[in-house]
Amino acid sequence: MGQKRSFPYFMQVRFTDQGISPVVGTLLMLAITMLLIGITAVSLAGVPNPLKKGLTADVELELIEGGIPNEVRYKENLITLAHNGGDPLPLENIRIVIIGQGSSYTGVVAHGGRIVNGDVQVTYLDLCSTGKETHYAKRNSCIADGYWSAGEVIVLNGDDGLGHNSTVSVQVGSITNTSNNFGLKKGTEIIVKIIESPSNRLISSCDAKVMAAKKR
Repeated sequence: MGQKRSFPYFMQVRFTDQGISPVVGTLLMLAITMLLIGITAVSLAGVPNPLKKGLTADVELELIEGGIPNEVRYKENLITLAHNGGDPLPLENIRIVIIGQGSSYTGVVAHGGRIVNGDVQVTYLDLCSTGKETHYAKRNSCIADGYWSAGEVIVLNGDDGLGHNSTVSVQVGSITNTSNNFGLKKGTEIIVKIIESPSNRLISSCDAKVMAAKKR
């Protein structure tokens, strides 16, 4: 009756400071690690990512001056666009598409080259100065910081495109091998679309009638 029961050795639990301390330390480190992961995740969630949520901007088509040869030269075609508010637009992520009636040159001058007229689509693959005539950068020095920001006005020109390796492409009807210059027919309606790349999300769309270009 009064005998003390003994248990097999493997069933005996021994509590010592040496056994408890490593376990408690491990659990504490695990808890701290999980806490830090949670704090980091919450912090990153609060960081804005303009390209993820989509850029927004109020862009106004202030003026289109144009015409087609032989009335005016391509370099006398000007499109003035104003950023009136919203996100700064990173130049490498903005594409501009111009749709309307006009012309471009195809082929080599004096070697079978010619002016083609019809439905024109002009695409600025980005707003960077690379792949454009040098006058583009001089004319648009306000975006030299890499962004088109509120209050800034940019001017596009019918001679912005280069013949080869151009970031301005011009198509007339089904003809794509143009010199990437363009003229817009006066008195016609032109649509200008501002598009975010690479998502192809439309930021702004506006239209206006082409006014007769001023002789310069």
